[in-house]
Amino acid sequence: MPGLFTRLLFSLKGGLPATSRYEAKRAMLVKKFEKYNALKQTPNLIRYQELAAQVATPRSQSGLPKKEWKMMRQEFVGLRRSSDVADFFKLQKTSHNFHAITDWELKFEDDFNGKELNAQKWLSRNYAGDAGIDTGYSPANENHVYANKNVGISNQMLKIATKHERATGLGFSDVLGFVPVERNFTSGIVNTGESYQMQYGKVEARIRFTQSGKGMYHAMWLGAGKKLPHINAVRIGDKVEFSAFAADTLADNGIRQHDCIWPRNILRQNTYYIVSVEWSAETIVWRINGVTMLSAQNIVKEPMYLAFSSGVTGAPGTNAHATFEVDWVKAYQRHEQSLAV
Repeated sequence: MPGLFTRLLFSLKGGLPATSRYEAKRAMLVKKFEKYNALKQTPNLIRYQELAAQVATPRSQSGLPKKEWKMMRQEFVGLRRSSDVADFFKLQKTSHNFHAITDWELKFEDDFNGKELNAQKWLSRNYAGDAGIDTGYSPANENHVYANKNVGISNQMLKIATKHERATGLGFSDVLGFVPVERNFTSGIVNTGESYQMQYGKVEARIRFTQSGKGMYHAMWLGAGKKLPHINAVRIGDKVEFSAFAADTLADNGIRQHDCIWPRNILRQNTYYIVSVEWSAETIVWRINGVTMLSAQNIVKEPMYLAFSSGVTGAPGTNAHATFEVDWVKAYQRHEQSLAV
């Protein structure tokens, strides 16, 4: 659980900002950035910048007649008061905020506007990496089987359904390896294991969910084709988890981890949230609607793929069901050198 001070501060701030408010704030930043760049090209600003160097030179050193120098000075002052130049300098005072745009290069995205899942981007089964497994499997200690029919596109959104129905499939056990399983639920998974992997960067997605039974969960995560390493951008179940796990021979159980567990009520069902995880060589930062939920030293060094999945860890009942929806997802890598603003 987060510390008492963190929880108190979170509560005093009213919890998470509304997603619409966060999106409006980001849209305004983009609008200001576009206007800032457009103003750079205006004749008034170009002329103002040409005159700035000349005006900075004392008249006695400029070689200009007094009258000509005075007229140039008056033009310079007049341009400084023009709306183009005034707006440019007003925006320049907050141009440090533009690094949220200029520091990142978009590398992968999907808005799920097609009629079906894009098979060039997404694999609708667990990615086994070097194991070379070409059939679906689920964790042997969980109570579901992944089924392709539970994953689809509807109303321009990726939807993963979890249903109460008997099914057989393949499970993976740390002790026994791949074993046949029979489970009480079906669910779904998608990932970019075969199409896109990243080593450091930022991933964000607009998601919403429903779930009607204890032990059901939804997760947005990064994996490497094996159990470890693993980063949960968010895992929504009976609690809300933000975490990272990596193998470490020096740790007591061979696993080094960072995690922060928040109460389930910080997120509401049928409500959109923008979840992001920013991952650098030094740190991992988890955010929802721009609010930092956890920040920790990076323990994951391997390239990772992106995944969304749902599942069942308990026995939530015969009427239990859940849906996980993704409106869009984007992955970025940081520019080696930020664009100047």
